[in-house]
Amino acid sequence: MSHVLSPLVWIKDGIVSVWAHYFALVEVAEENIRLRAELRRAEAAAILAAEERAEILRLRKLLQIQPLEEVPGFGARVIAMRFGPQAALKTLTVNKGFADGALAGTPVVCEAGVVGRVLRSAPNAATVLLLTDPGFRLAVVSQKSRTPGIAVGALRSRHQLEVTYVSQTANLEEGELLVTSGVDRAFPKGIPVGVVTKITPGAETLFPTVLARPAADLDSLEEVVMLRPRDEGPALIRRDDP
Repeated sequence: MSHVLSPLVWIKDGIVSVWAHYFALVEVAEENIRLRAELRRAEAAAILAAEERAEILRLRKLLQIQPLEEVPGFGARVIAMRFGPQAALKTLTVNKGFADGALAGTPVVCEAGVVGRVLRSAPNAATVLLLTDPGFRLAVVSQKSRTPGIAVGALRSRHQLEVTYVSQTANLEEGELLVTSGVDRAFPKGIPVGVVTKITPGAETLFPTVLARPAADLDSLEEVVMLRPRDEGPALIRRDDP
């Protein structure tokens, strides 16, 4: 009788073993799915933490702009950009409008220097005309030789400025930093505008051709500071705060 039952017992044991392996594989598969989900959540959290850290570092740099120690202002986030050959104007859009104090003409800066000024605003958004637009004008002075001029967006390149009305006898040099002169009373004096890259003496004009590279990287802005007139609101930064 035992000889008859032995194959049946062997078959039963085999079936039990197969099912045990099957359930073990199912458990392993479920554990792998759970671990993959946890890994994805951990990776997403790490990416978010890195983004938040980068944002904190950018905001700290914004608060370290020296000429803004006694200038009222507020921060804004860049929500859209308009570049390229089809763009009529070189602009960007921020998430603050006239309800927040971002009126037409409001100066806009970042930690590296001048960005532009508000061209037009809605209640909760504003269009900023960039420094490199040919329609932009800003009084500047070179930091070393104190050479004055007017910075405008270069027609031939969206990444360059042209400094006009520079005297032929000026001691301006390539590599000099250009800063706001403050004479137009729009921007505080001393904010970086650009760096002189090329000076060509004027052959047929009274003024040399001076090209400069913007101090700020206008293609990768995420946050900016919008400045108010001095008689509006509290100062953006006070160094005597604890």
